[in-house]
Amino acid sequence: MNNPITGVHLIDENMHELINHGRPEFPVAFYGDGYKYLGSRSYYAHWHNEIEVTIAIKGDIAISCNDATILVREGDAIVINSNILHCILHDNYPKSIVQTIVFNPVIIYGYHTSDIERLYVLPIINSDRDYYYLKDTKKEGNWGKKCIDAFLNAIRFNISKKDGYELGIKIMLMDAWYILYRNVPKSNVVGNTFSAKVLLVKNAINYIHKNYMNAITLDDISRNSLLSKSELCKLFKKYVNQSPIQYLLRHRISNACYYLSYSDKPVTDIANKVGISDPNYFAISFKKIMKMSPTQYRRRIAAIADENKVEDFQDADIHPGSVPLF
Repeated sequence: MNNPITGVHLIDENMHELINHGRPEFPVAFYGDGYKYLGSRSYYAHWHNEIEVTIAIKGDIAISCNDATILVREGDAIVINSNILHCILHDNYPKSIVQTIVFNPVIIYGYHTSDIERLYVLPIINSDRDYYYLKDTKKEGNWGKKCIDAFLNAIRFNISKKDGYELGIKIMLMDAWYILYRNVPKSNVVGNTFSAKVLLVKNAINYIHKNYMNAITLDDISRNSLLSKSELCKLFKKYVNQSPIQYLLRHRISNACYYLSYSDKPVTDIANKVGISDPNYFAISFKKIMKMSPTQYRRRIAAIADENKVEDFQDADIHPGSVPLF
C-alpha cells in the first residue's frame, strides 16, 4: 500500500514494493521531483517486477543497482531491469531533478506467450544485465538520445491527458523499447539473481521491517543477519547508502507518516507504534527527516488533500507527474 500524498514507501518482507504502478488496465506510472509539500524523498533500497526508467532532467544523480553504483549524468537515463535491487542516492545529489517511468512490460507485449514477449521482451528482462545506460550525446542519430526522447514524449503525453493520451504513451514506450532492443546486448542467461552480499542485506532489511516497532538495536540486526556489526554497516553503506540504524529510523518515520496521514491517533501513540518510546527523540528525528514537526506534517497533509495542488518545475519542461518513489 502506498500513500498517494505523502509518498510513504511501503515494502513487504522480501523488499518488494507494495505499490501499484498505474492501473491494472494501464500499468504505467510517472514519478518525479517537484512537489513543494514533500519534506523528504524516499531512500529505500527496493525491487519490483516492473521496468523502471529514470532520466536525469537537471544535474547528475547516482543510482545503486545490486552490486553497482551508476552515476547518471544530466540528460542521460538508466533503464533498470525487472526485479533488480535499486535505490536512488538522493543525499549525494540533493539538487538534482529526476523523472521516472515505471511500467509493466505487458504494455509492450500485450499478452503472455505472444511472439513479442518471447522474441523481444524476455531476451532483455531475463538477461543477466541489471540495467542499461542511455547516453544523450546531443548528436543526431544517436540511439541513446532517440530512446530518451521517446521516454520524454511518453511523459509529455501523460502531462497533456488529452483524448487518446494512453495510446500516445503506449506508442512512445514501444518506440523506446524497439530502439533499446536493437542496440543493447542480450543474453541467453535466463533470470537475473541477487548476489550473495545483496541477499545478506536483504535479510537484514527483512528483519528491520518485521521488528521496527520493537526496541531493536544494531546488535539485534547483526545477530539475526548472521553478520558482524562492522560487515553489516559496510554492506549497508554500499547498497543502501546509509547505516542500518539510519535505515531503521527512516523506516520508522516513513510508517509514522502513514499513521499521521490516515489516523487521528495522538503523536505520542504513533511514536510508540513505530518503535520510538521517547516522544522528544521522535519529534527531533521526524523534523530532521521531514523538515517539519509531526503536527505540522499532519496539518500540511490535510490541507493538501483538500487543495490537491502541485508545483510545476521552473527549470525544466517536464511536469512532476507524481510523488517520488525511489
